[in-house]
Amino acid sequence: MAPVPLAAAATAADPARVAVLAAVIAWVGAVPMFMVTKFAATVAHEGGHALVGRLFAQKVVSIRLERSGEAATTFGGKLPWLVDVPVTMMGHLGPSAFGLGAAWLAVRGYSAAVFWASLGFLVVMLFVVRGPVGWLVVPALVVLVFLVALYTEPPTQALLAHVWAWFLLIAAVEQSLLVMRGGVYAKKGSDHDELRRLTLLPPAVWGVLLLAGSVAALAYGGRMLLRLE
Repeated sequence: MAPVPLAAAATAADPARVAVLAAVIAWVGAVPMFMVTKFAATVAHEGGHALVGRLFAQKVVSIRLERSGEAATTFGGKLPWLVDVPVTMMGHLGPSAFGLGAAWLAVRGYSAAVFWASLGFLVVMLFVVRGPVGWLVVPALVVLVFLVALYTEPPTQALLAHVWAWFLLIAAVEQSLLVMRGGVYAKKGSDHDELRRLTLLPPAVWGVLLLAGSVAALAYGGRMLLRLE
């Protein structure tokens, strides 16, 4: 009897098993290996800034990624206050938002759509990414996502779609925890410092609020992926 691939066996037995297996894989990538995978999370972070900016008809000039994992999104001019606040907030909430979208598609069987949508977003980002790190990371993600979208079998693709959703949700929490633990929220020029300037709320308060938002997204997305909804 031919061996059955793990993803196919889990899918055939119980879709919830796919979600649990994917959660374990994603946790390893998003927490113990975060120093390696942080660039993928950073792309989603800056993508959150850029996407909300575009929704408010703001021109994205560049997205620059640094070796440290830090990054910056530059717009064509000064953002109005009502635009600047959601744009700045959506950096740390960007991975959570993308993770919820991926989870919604994955649990409805649209695993391929998860990767084609991700691919489309990354291809658009290619036109504005700047710097050696960005020129390496974003094209590498484009190639990887394209290969998964085009060449993986449905059971494996379903597992990977769940992994991607879990990774984005968990990585958002990991990012916020590292920001709080390292005191990065108080750094001049950080998103939290910018939100302080815009709203007068202390950076630490924004750190707690954004962490709470990412935790809530993980809880809701996790329930969705585990079919508890």
